[in-house]
Amino acid sequence: MATFRKLSNGKYRADVRKNGSFIQAKTFNTKQQAEEFSASLESSIDSILRLKPKKIKKLSPAKVEELGGKWLFKKLGVELEFMTFDQLATEYMLQWTGKDHNQVYRALYWRDTFDGLPIKSITPKLVKKAVKDFSETKSFATDGTGNKSNKTRSSNTVIRYKAVLSAMFRYAIREDYLKENPVDNVFVQATPNKIERYLSDEERMQLLAECKNSTWNKMHLLVLLAITTGMRKRELMGLRWNDIDFNKGLAKLTDTKNGESRNNPIPEVTLNELRKFRQIGSSLIFNSPTRPERPFEFRKQWQGALDRAGIDNFRFHDLRHTAASYLVMAGATLYETAQVLGHKSTQTTERYAHLSTDHKSAVVERVMGNVFNVQSGGV
Repeated sequence: MATFRKLSNGKYRADVRKNGSFIQAKTFNTKQQAEEFSASLESSIDSILRLKPKKIKKLSPAKVEELGGKWLFKKLGVELEFMTFDQLATEYMLQWTGKDHNQVYRALYWRDTFDGLPIKSITPKLVKKAVKDFSETKSFATDGTGNKSNKTRSSNTVIRYKAVLSAMFRYAIREDYLKENPVDNVFVQATPNKIERYLSDEERMQLLAECKNSTWNKMHLLVLLAITTGMRKRELMGLRWNDIDFNKGLAKLTDTKNGESRNNPIPEVTLNELRKFRQIGSSLIFNSPTRPERPFEFRKQWQGALDRAGIDNFRFHDLRHTAASYLVMAGATLYETAQVLGHKSTQTTERYAHLSTDHKSAVVERVMGNVFNVQSGGV
C-alpha cells in the first residue's frame, strides 16, 4: 500500500509498504510521478510474492533485476539462491568418470575464468569473449618452468577447451539448473591437424644412441618402446610388468585416452630390451626410484638426449607420430595404423595418408629412374 505526502518545498513523497512493513520511500516533483513510481513498485512486489519456490529457484540474475532487484526480494523476505560457476565446476567434476586427465585442467581453467559468476548470468556473448581471450593467450612452455612460450594456442586446443565448457553447461541443463547452453552458438574454426615432426632414420639412430648415454638407465628403453609401439606418454608411464605378455609380445593397456582397453603389439627388438629389466610382479616399469608407485619424471633426461643428438622442434608426443609415419610408409593401411595407435576411427589417422602416397611416389621415382637411366639412350 502506498501513501503520498506533499512536502513544504512543494514536492511529493511516496511511501510504499506491504503488510505493514516499510519497503521504500522516494520524493518526486509531481504527485503523478509519485503515483507512477508506487504503482510500478507495487506491481513488482505482487509479481515477486506470487512466485512459487520452484520458480524462484530458476530465476536468472537478469530476471531478478527486471522484477526490482535483489534488494526488493530481501525486503520481502524472499530468499534467492544462484548457483555460481565454481559450484557447477565442482559438482561437474565430482560426477565425471572419464579417463582423460586433461579434462580436469580444462575444467579448472573455466572455473577460474568464471569464478563467482552465477551460471544464469553467463551469456553467449560472455562465453565468446572468454573463448577469444583464451585463444589469444600464449601457451605454457613444456620445460616445467611454468613460463609462457612464444606459441599461440592452436585452434584445436581452443576447440577442446570449448568442448569441456559446453559439457559443463550440458550437465547444468540435465540437472535443471539451466534451460539453454550459452556455448552452443560460439564457433571456433578448426584447422587441419598437421604432423609437426617425425624422426628421419638418421635422427632416430642418433637419438637412440644418446638415450643410451642418459643418466637414467631406462631412457633408451622408453624411447624405443614409444617409437616401436606408438603408445601415448601416459600409457607408457602407466605400464606395469604384469601388463606385458612376453610370450605373445603384447602390452595390455587399460588406462587409455578413449577409455577403451586394448592390447598393443610389441616387436621382438623392443621385447629384448624389456627383458634386460624384467621383474616379477605389478610394479611400474618406469617407476621413480624414490617413490616407486609414481612414474619417473624424465623431462631433463629427455631434453638432454635431444640436445646431444642435435634434434630441434621435437616433442615426446612426436615419437607417436614417428611410429605412425613409419607404419604408413612401410605399407600399413590407415585402418591397421588406427588399430595400433588406438584411434576409434580412421578419421584421426587420415593425417598420415599423404605419407603413404608420397612414399609410394618416391619409390616409383627411384626404381623407374634407375631402370631408364641404365638403358642406353634413356626413354
